[in-house]
Amino acid sequence: MLPLTEKHAQLLKSNRALLLTFERLPIAGKLSAVALALLLGIYSGINAIQGTASNRVQLCIRNNKQALQCADKAGKPYIMTEYHAQQWKANGIPREVVFKDTIPATNPNKALWMALAGCSFGVAGMGLRSLQNSERQLANYEVIAEKRDLAKGQLAARAELLEDYRNVTIREVQVQGDLDATANDCAVVLKQCEVLGEADIKIAQLEAEEAIFDAETAGLSDEKKQEYIAFLRNQKTPFQLTGTQTLDGINNPSDKVESDSVSIIKSAKTPGEQLLDDLAYSDKSMILAGSTGAGKSHTLSAWLDSVYSQARSKGQTASVWILGRKNDSFCGLREAGKLTIFNSIDPTKAYKLIENFHKNFLARLENISENDRKHLPPLRLILEDWSSIVLTLRKAYKALWAKIELMLLDIITVGRDYNVCLLVLAQSLNLEALGLVGDANLRANMAIVAQGLLVKTADGKTKGDYLLVELSIKNQYIVSDNAQRAMLLAQLNELMAESEAKQIPVFFTTLGNGNVGLLPRIEKAVIKLTPEERDEKLAFDIEKFRQYLIQCEAGITTAETRQKPQLSDSEYWQRTYDLEFNLGDSEPSDSQENEGELFDSQGQSGEAEPLSDKVSGFMWTVRGFGQMYPGMAPEQLFQSVSEAARSGQKPRDIIRSVLKCGEKNGHPTRSYTQHGKTLLKWLIENYDDGEIAQLPQIHEFLQNERGNDNAQ
Repeated sequence: MLPLTEKHAQLLKSNRALLLTFERLPIAGKLSAVALALLLGIYSGINAIQGTASNRVQLCIRNNKQALQCADKAGKPYIMTEYHAQQWKANGIPREVVFKDTIPATNPNKALWMALAGCSFGVAGMGLRSLQNSERQLANYEVIAEKRDLAKGQLAARAELLEDYRNVTIREVQVQGDLDATANDCAVVLKQCEVLGEADIKIAQLEAEEAIFDAETAGLSDEKKQEYIAFLRNQKTPFQLTGTQTLDGINNPSDKVESDSVSIIKSAKTPGEQLLDDLAYSDKSMILAGSTGAGKSHTLSAWLDSVYSQARSKGQTASVWILGRKNDSFCGLREAGKLTIFNSIDPTKAYKLIENFHKNFLARLENISENDRKHLPPLRLILEDWSSIVLTLRKAYKALWAKIELMLLDIITVGRDYNVCLLVLAQSLNLEALGLVGDANLRANMAIVAQGLLVKTADGKTKGDYLLVELSIKNQYIVSDNAQRAMLLAQLNELMAESEAKQIPVFFTTLGNGNVGLLPRIEKAVIKLTPEERDEKLAFDIEKFRQYLIQCEAGITTAETRQKPQLSDSEYWQRTYDLEFNLGDSEPSDSQENEGELFDSQGQSGEAEPLSDKVSGFMWTVRGFGQMYPGMAPEQLFQSVSEAARSGQKPRDIIRSVLKCGEKNGHPTRSYTQHGKTLLKWLIENYDDGEIAQLPQIHEFLQNERGNDNAQ
């Protein structure tokens, strides 16, 4: 045993020097020493018990008859030690006492034997105690060694089980891979058969058409054949624009004014542009995940701009609030007091924000009927760097986190019906990190957008990755179909090189049926809040919403009122014309000569009479149409509109494209609702034979517009 202090060392050296020497002996030496001490003690004890240690004197007593009595009535002789006899003689003895004989000592070393026995037994006891102490220490070590051996055995067994599980899993993956490869091969073969079949059919059709054409043009000269071909083309596309009257010519009318080339009807949107639209119109809570530098803040900027723009277009006030760990601007919302910074020492403000947000949701839930839910203004809560906030709350504030967890659960599962959503910004889709209580179904109720980007810094280094996007696709709880997962991973591998080269993020989203694509370049927006938006409180104003419903019933559904000014009809139409069509200084398109040419092309007189308008609203005139679209007949514009509608373009995009044509002719419009919608309705009402109006999106657009007109 090592000494604890210097005093302890001195005591050990002085009091246990001999014992410490004994403890250094091997166990055989210790046992031998103890046995020898015990034997010596027993032998010494036996010798100490036997005999007498000193001489003794026998005495007698003279009785009245002068006879000597040397024993008592029991027959025991009168004996005392020689020492006591001498003392008695010195002090004087009675006359009746007579010392008779001296008995010598039989064991004069009796005291020595007793001392030797005591020492021997003491040595044996100390040796046994030392052996007991050693055995106790050894027992503790043996217990530890036994536990060690047991732990080693358990680890070995667990390692063996894991190895067996690994082998089974590898085998399952191999089998699944073989199955997927076989299925893919079959799908490729079937697709090849389909392509080859379609190709054979088209080849046969072309050969048949060529044979028919040869038969029809047999005997004709080359010049006649060309005229016949032109005739056939005009028959198949009667409204085809020729010369400068093509879509490109309209958008770039170099024969009229110098302008940039803009297509009337926009091309189909890229997956990234479609994602931004889907995010803006989604009523589900969302998870926007990505590593540092993946472009989450730019995507958030586009989302915020869309939320506020949509609310303003309906005459509503969007309510967006932020709980974050960084003191960022969030497109100007921080300056408007919409940001609450999470304090890990005192999370009271964060809890109060979530509690008030939940109370707003409950007020909507308890007071708004099912029919009126669709008119509710947007209420959004952005949870920035949510993973670290969840970790802090779970570890240090368990009771507070339990309440927050229940409130968020309400909002995620039911909030979408009341236009109440969360936007969670995180760097992981792990359920525990997101605080979703290990429930993958709850995560499925949220729209997921994962972004990845490998950023090249100015010093030549790279940061970021695409790992989160890849892991999101590989997660079977997010993408359950194996074939779709393989397709998305293949698309991701193709897009990563382009993403790195162009330095734009690649994304994966669960919106729709799951999609992978590249985001467009997004410039960070600054949301310029109106005073009403800036002063918006985190409390649901029921009376304000009821007033909004009354305005909806009256047809006042946007910030730009549809109500007619208090003017006479002639004054109102003149004011509208001056605002929307009057170009100021006369241009060639304003001359009566141009009007006459346009009127002649329409088969009408030269008077500026209004075109037949079957819908109420803005009055379109031949003069006005000619100024907006010089040299273009209305049916030609309708033909372009109908082609866009059949290709699936939204009415809003069609309207903006049509108005862009007018802007490029030197006449920018001031009002989307009053100008563009009326033009689209006028074209459909006057030139459609009923086919375009039955398309779902156009049909819904016309129904909404008729409802608004009736409300007025």
